[in-house]
Amino acid sequence: MANHRHAPPTNMDSALDTIQFFADSANSVRVFEALTAGPTTSRELAEQTGASRSTVARILDTGESRGWISSEGSQYELTEEGGIMIAEFRAYLQTVEGIQHLGNAIEWLPSPVRSLDFRHFRTVEIITPKTPAPSRPYDHVAEKIRTTDEVRSLVEVTLPRYVTLIHEQVNERQLTAELVIESDWIATLPAESEQLPLLRFRAERESIWTYDGEIPLNMHIFDESVTIWLGEQRDEERVVRGLLVAETPAIMSWAEELYEDYRDEAELLDPEALPTT
Repeated sequence: MANHRHAPPTNMDSALDTIQFFADSANSVRVFEALTAGPTTSRELAEQTGASRSTVARILDTGESRGWISSEGSQYELTEEGGIMIAEFRAYLQTVEGIQHLGNAIEWLPSPVRSLDFRHFRTVEIITPKTPAPSRPYDHVAEKIRTTDEVRSLVEVTLPRYVTLIHEQVNERQLTAELVIESDWIATLPAESEQLPLLRFRAERESIWTYDGEIPLNMHIFDESVTIWLGEQRDEERVVRGLLVAETPAIMSWAEELYEDYRDEAELLDPEALPTT
């Protein structure tokens, strides 16, 4: 008769067991989070977390047995390993929350945006063009242009609505507006385009740069937020699916750095290079 032996535990088994300790109980996470503030008692932990004294005691005992918590008298504190464990699990939890928050919009993210840590998307707003307000994404950007002091755009193309609105706001209240755009788009504008005199006005003020290449997203950076257009490719057409609005410092910093990288590689648009009637 064959002698069946159980396979010995692997590093993956141990890791999954560790994850399960936190994942199976929100109280475990709350207790460890509370301990990051420094040494405290089980009674104080129960009051801070809302967990029962017996639940806190069980979590503390398990944490001590794993070497993540140490105690002296009635005081408990995290070991260095325990501090690393809760910090890493918190980051993982926030990443999952970010992915869940994006939902279907994750499929519409432009490729550069995917380099961001997904935990930064937990608080973004996704505005989609749904009935009865299909223009909501476009209206949001327009309202930001009307109320902001500065707008920096990194785009493949210009929309006449925004070109006109920015021109009005620059004249009426001294809005600061910069634009980095694909040089190929500028070259395709017909001489009779209503955008041309408005773009020439801005080019004369050295606020338009043309990039010789493909710009892989469309975004606008405002005073305290960034908006990124979401879409998908259908055959040869780019379909707008919505707008991602973020105020998270990490996303703002990323957007500003990306904008500056493209602007540094672009050239100021010579107004004389624009078509004339």
